[in-house]
Amino acid sequence: MKFLKILLKSIVIILALMMIAIPFFIRRADRTPIEQTDFHAQMLSILDSVQNQSHPVDTSTGLLAGWAKANISPAKPMPTAGYGKREGKPYQTIHDSIYARAIYLQQGQTQAVIVSCDLLIIPPELTLLLQQKMPSIGMGFSQVYIGATHSHNSIGGWGKRYIGELFAGKYDAAMVEQLADKILQAISMAKGKARPVQLSYAAMAQPNLLNNRTVGDKGTEDPFLRALYLQGLEPNAPKAILTSFAAHATTLSDSVMRLSRDYPGQLVDGLEKDLGFDQAIYLAGAVGSMGPEEEAGKTDWEQLNHLAKGLENAIQQNAISIPLKPNLQIMTLRLPLREPQWRFAKDWCFRHWLWTKLYGDYDNEVKMLRIGSLVMVGLPCDFSGELMKDLTDYATTKGKQLMITSFNGGYVGYITKDSYYDQTGYETRIMNWFGPGNAAYFSEVVRKLVDLP
Repeated sequence: MKFLKILLKSIVIILALMMIAIPFFIRRADRTPIEQTDFHAQMLSILDSVQNQSHPVDTSTGLLAGWAKANISPAKPMPTAGYGKREGKPYQTIHDSIYARAIYLQQGQTQAVIVSCDLLIIPPELTLLLQQKMPSIGMGFSQVYIGATHSHNSIGGWGKRYIGELFAGKYDAAMVEQLADKILQAISMAKGKARPVQLSYAAMAQPNLLNNRTVGDKGTEDPFLRALYLQGLEPNAPKAILTSFAAHATTLSDSVMRLSRDYPGQLVDGLEKDLGFDQAIYLAGAVGSMGPEEEAGKTDWEQLNHLAKGLENAIQQNAISIPLKPNLQIMTLRLPLREPQWRFAKDWCFRHWLWTKLYGDYDNEVKMLRIGSLVMVGLPCDFSGELMKDLTDYATTKGKQLMITSFNGGYVGYITKDSYYDQTGYETRIMNWFGPGNAAYFSEVVRKLVDLP
């Protein structure tokens, strides 16, 4: 009897301590409408200040461009980033090498560079290093429009703390340093090759090469392969191409432990070998909710080949592109956000301090690169392809073309349709870290950037 009393007393004490401790770890999710939040007001203020500033560009001078790449394949096997099921295991063999690719642009005194890396994302820790190192080559990170191919079979080792290591394996500071140095090497080489060019843009619908992986046929897709062409002015001058598509680079499943660029790698290789481009570069588009066509081929590699060849054929068959008037602008804007709320239930999330321990606290930005009527917007997330039609149509009404790319050096999870916020699922709850209302918020930011003169 005495033992039972002691046991019951102990249970009561433990429960009481748990009730006291729980509020320190969790809180109710914030559902304040976006338009009533302080961060929305801050963003409007930032955009208004940009709208009121003049952006002089010396249009009397032509546009110069140069391009280069640097091999970022590690000397030894590294964790393979992209699928939590792998638990940070290293790849076993190399199927194809991975690269950092750069296109340097200059018009008058305005400099910009487009960078793509064959990585899952551009991790925040790499961004912090690039911010420190860019001045050594005469540029700042604010002049860099950066993105990733989003291959789920590239290297990890770049994420600190629990969440980063869950998807990318144990953090390796030396490897992140090497990545930053290779990116700088690619930029420096591209800068040294700058020559006069003319540019054009095309968007080619390829609806049979992707699907809506979140809600299937109930949702919409972003079917466009977008392409920026750069052609030297001299006879037989070099030419380059920048491409972007919305399908996730997940044709290779989590069981494939081989280093690979996935379908974007075969696409850029084909554009260079088969279509004569001196350099091709790929940036993941609005990949949120968008997956690759699933019924293509019996194996992962057949699916990869089908997707890459389909996109290459679209480029080869395209005969229409829009000439772009040289009018180069590059802009990096701070992106205020709601306090992070990683939810474990519909209305409950972990507190900010715990989120910081699990992931970290990083600043986030929006990147905007303008070349004539083409507006490129880089966002720190998996931005949903379901949001693209309205934004593309809006840009068209303004006489502009829009290309949105994901993974701009920060990462805030998935931005999906606001109507999905209360759905359970990987993209809508587990990886929706700063909602609700972010689809409307991010879309508003994009529209205001399109509106800039």
